[in-house]
Amino acid sequence: MFILYIFILFTSSGDLSDNQNSFKQLESNHATISYVEADKSEAEKAQKIIESAWNEFSLYFSIQNKEPVQIWIVRTPEDFSRMTSGRSSFLYGGVARPGSGIIVVKSPRLRKWNEDFAGTLRHELVHVFLNRAGLDEQIPLWFNEGLSMLLANEYHWGTGLRMSHIVLTNRLIDYRNLDRELMLTTSPDTTSSAYIQSLSMVQYLYKKLGSEKFWEMVRGCKNKRFVQALGDIGGLSLDEFWHGYRRSMWIVTFMGALATGSIFTPIALLAIFVFLWIWRRNQQKMKEWEKEEGEDEQLGIRTVPWEHLTQEPYDWEMKDDDEW
Repeated sequence: MFILYIFILFTSSGDLSDNQNSFKQLESNHATISYVEADKSEAEKAQKIIESAWNEFSLYFSIQNKEPVQIWIVRTPEDFSRMTSGRSSFLYGGVARPGSGIIVVKSPRLRKWNEDFAGTLRHELVHVFLNRAGLDEQIPLWFNEGLSMLLANEYHWGTGLRMSHIVLTNRLIDYRNLDRELMLTTSPDTTSSAYIQSLSMVQYLYKKLGSEKFWEMVRGCKNKRFVQALGDIGGLSLDEFWHGYRRSMWIVTFMGALATGSIFTPIALLAIFVFLWIWRRNQQKMKEWEKEEGEDEQLGIRTVPWEHLTQEPYDWEMKDDDEW
């Protein structure tokens, strides 16, 4: 059953709306926007957002294919599902098909009151840019999504609070499982946490490397796998990055709990104590492993870092053309 689900998901490309004749078009330098008359003002807004974002993203990504993207603003759940390979308008604000240059977003009548239309358009356009820059097959899905959220300015101020809640409730997703959660969507709550964590990890890496080295590493992924670029340009192994990120979470957790006042609850105090205890235990383990590796080297025994075993994606992770 699982294999059948994966096959259907990745072989379905998404059909365009059956009622295409009811759509009008608005064309600009970098976008062709399809909309119904009732959403004309939304189409004009989308035009301005795309043109501004295109100029901004061109500073970060070098692309040869500058064909306009196709934006579809849809008004019914049926159209959204049909054009996004069966995805629900309740769970997704928009979906990109990067290889085709197609972005599907919801009209105001489908959106919830707090959905960010501009952020969604910018997010999906980043996926198209990553594809056209030859980077999307070189980077893990979490980095793809996290970078898209970073450039879309999504959850800019709320990431720390959301992450403190995730850590306090013991829902931090292990690195090895993060891409699978983003891909398979086991539950809306867990997937939402996976997106927030992806953004948080990209923010951490951006601060760790600094703007210049961070973007040098991103562009370096055109010719190198992410793990190799992270090491060669960023000077970090995947193991160092992940453990450094996890160590940084206790500060985020403490500040988030302090800001909300929840730090004074017994469960928060206990969670922070447990987190610090686990961190100290892990530090001791790392020292023991380093000592063992040193002894192995003296004996001529080679060890293979675990990131070398996990840097290559599964075949089915390489074939999907949809991003969300």
